Amino acid sequence: MNHSINCIIIEDEKPASDLLQLYISRIELLNLVGTFTSGTQAMRCLNTHKIDLIFTDINLPGISGVDFIRSLTPAPNVIFTTAHAQYAVDGFDLDAVDFLLKPIPFERFLKAINRFIKLDNKQLMEPAKPEAPEKEPPFIFVKSDKKMVKIYLDDILYFESQKNYLLITTTKEVYKTYHSISEMEEKLPESMFVRIHRSFIVSIPKIEKFNSNEIEINKTIIPIGRHYGSTTTQALKNYQLMHPTFNI
Repeated sequence: MNHSINCIIIEDEKPASDLLQLYISRIELLNLVGTFTSGTQAMRCLNTHKIDLIFTDINLPGISGVDFIRSLTPAPNVIFTTAHAQYAVDGFDLDAVDFLLKPIPFERFLKAINRFIKLDNKQLMEPAKPEAPEKEPPFIFVKSDKKMVKIYLDDILYFESQKNYLLITTTKEVYKTYHSISEMEEKLPESMFVRIHRSFIVSIPKIEKFNSNEIEINKTIIPIGRHYGSTTTQALKNYQLMHPTFNI
């Protein structure tokens, strides 16, 4: 490799960010383009610069590092950092270059950079491969009407809790399942869904209109709970930063 590696840091803890900046400054091949405290802050840089490598913490405010990287197309080269080894499992499906456990020794950091350089050289030398088959869109399985049903996340409009069961309204039909709304909230990506009321979770891209009191999806008015206003507003802002064409 004979070109500089443009990289950015996404880290909300200043000591951890400062340490990464120090390590990067020791490696002449690395060019630090910017440092950010959240994925949404980094979006403008990613849209205006060619970034070869992202260093990101997994446990970030708002959107987690894993969900943020998963939202990017094409998938970037990423080195995850985390203080909790169990969080690394969340990012295994993203083909990360490496996972670094805090506090990060310089020798371990250098090993991760060498791994990236080897991968990058291999990509440069290999002939272009035919495009891989398109991946199946993300989905969940729920038990409804005594059978397991596959529901694609893109088809979901909203979830509504009704006493001891949950209604899942999609673009095609409504499913009834006995999951609790809190259990379902844990399964859903924060980058795509937001809980706006103790009884409702909505798909952010399906929102057509909203104000401080309610949201409209597919001509259905859904109330925003008084304790959910700030998280709803922040989720919409985060989604809009990552999807500039989203404008309601």
